[in-house]
Amino acid sequence: MLSSFIVFVFAALATGAAAYWALQAYSAEGGRRARTSMVVCGAAALASLGIYLVIGRPELPDAPFAARLEALQDRDPRTFTAEEAIAVLSAATREQPDDPLPHLYSGEVLLQQGRPGEAAIAFEAALRREPELAEAMLGLGRAKVQMEGRVTPEALALFERVTPLTEDAAPLIYQAMAAMEANDEAGARNFWGEAYTRMSEDDPRREMARRMSLGLEE
Repeated sequence: MLSSFIVFVFAALATGAAAYWALQAYSAEGGRRARTSMVVCGAAALASLGIYLVIGRPELPDAPFAARLEALQDRDPRTFTAEEAIAVLSAATREQPDDPLPHLYSGEVLLQQGRPGEAAIAFEAALRREPELAEAMLGLGRAKVQMEGRVTPEALALFERVTPLTEDAAPLIYQAMAAMEANDEAGARNFWGEAYTRMSEDDPRREMARRMSLGLEE
């Protein structure tokens, strides 16, 4: 934790000096010193940020970033925290710029972390590299639903597009939800029925889909 402590001490001292200069701006030469104090504050902030970026990164425990990243690559990915997984995947996007999968996996992690805006950016990056990547289409649609709190027309178009590309029942469930929001009861039942046929017998959603396809109340 020593490096972070050094950064915080530097930032505190630099900011304190800038604040003192700013207080002096109320003297007879206030106008000139006020402008100078703003420059000092900005320089202090940039210097602190620069040191922090050299010493470490917030998503991993305190240590030089390259060494920490190398250590993570030697670990079982199943032991990663979400931020550690994002750090490793971010490095992979730089090392393999044409590969859609690091972007796809980043989007999945971000979506699970409740960060749909960032997840959408990652899924879009995956789709730029592989436009027919079903998992990225589905992920982008889910991210849009999370951001808006409903199945938007953009999300619906993604779910419709991905339906024939996957055996997953999820895009049909979202289309059923969109039909319900539009008060299209018959359409919703049809989508629930199609989703039901895609679900395995041990799928926890199966009974709900069956009942919804029959128009039965929960």
